[in-house]
Amino acid sequence: MSQEFDQTLSTVTKKDIKTRGLIGNYRAVSALAVVGLLFSLFTPLMLLSNWFVLCPMIGVLCGLIGLYQVLSSPFDYTGRYFAVAGVILSLLLGLAAGGWSIWRYYFSIPEGYTVVHFLELRPDPETKQFSPRITKLAKDKEKIYIRGFMFPGRQMAGIKDFTLVRTVEHCKFCSPEQNPFDMIYIHMVGEMEVRYRRTAVHVGGILHLNEHFRYGEIPYLIEADCFR
Repeated sequence: MSQEFDQTLSTVTKKDIKTRGLIGNYRAVSALAVVGLLFSLFTPLMLLSNWFVLCPMIGVLCGLIGLYQVLSSPFDYTGRYFAVAGVILSLLLGLAAGGWSIWRYYFSIPEGYTVVHFLELRPDPETKQFSPRITKLAKDKEKIYIRGFMFPGRQMAGIKDFTLVRTVEHCKFCSPEQNPFDMIYIHMVGEMEVRYRRTAVHVGGILHLNEHFRYGEIPYLIEADCFR
């Protein structure tokens, strides 16, 4: 028996030992780590559609689970670098794409709108005439884009009509003595409805001017189709 065992060992070469050692140490690449990396590469598509916001979330989740799988079973799985890369890329690309989308939505000027400031709405103190630029915009029915604050009312959601004012102080201390040129009546066109916000908002739409307004009335109206 001993002699047969010795003969068996004598037939094993160094090449066989290496080959068998490699086969014995084979580790599968974690599928979740690879999936996490792939989803991280699709993250920039968030700029094209909001549906792709799931990509960085899935990338981070799969990457973390894949990393845990590799670390908890190091003799069975490999792919730690895939998992780490997937998590890091998902976070970095997700934050970059999300930040760009937020900036583009809240701070960029929509195409086809003309920026107007509240101070431009005030008439000339001497002639009492409206600004020629504002008059032309209203006459040509061009879309304007203006920043202001929503005057608080009883309704907090599903708002179709509200008053836009120049400053927060105007909201707090509104009275008949307030300058009517610091107010704009906003009507949301179509099926658009908005929620009340305490922070500044941006409204865009067609400006209408009432040159024959009476005391206590608001001389401006915007048929709004943009609210940010």
